[in-house]
Amino acid sequence: MFFKGIALLLLLLGLPAAAQEGPSDRQFLISPDTCVAINKGRTCYTQVSIEWQLPEHGDYCLFLEGQGTPLACWKNRRSGQWQFEFASATSIQVLLKRQDTIMLSKEIQVNWVYESQRRKRNWRLF
Repeated sequence: MFFKGIALLLLLLGLPAAAQEGPSDRQFLISPDTCVAINKGRTCYTQVSIEWQLPEHGDYCLFLEGQGTPLACWKNRRSGQWQFEFASATSIQVLLKRQDTIMLSKEIQVNWVYESQRRKRNWRLF
């Protein structure tokens, strides 16, 4: 009887609970998540693909930080995809919101190859 109780307890502890929310229930994938410009301060351009997934259905909108207009919205969904042309000279957060609540966020980083070199050019005629 004692061994049956232990075996039952180990069996119950070993099974994952279906109602628990795991890390795989929340996904926010941005590709590419880094944009590289030639010189510092220059605008970086790239095509960005976004995929998201949440555990519950709802009305969600995708925003760039600091912008009031959404890139895209979904009604009664728990996942979505979106592509857009990214153009920025600085890194920026991508936000997935449900009403005013931020559900997911991730940064698109802007890097550069060369520091911006502003050379002072002295032109002499004589």
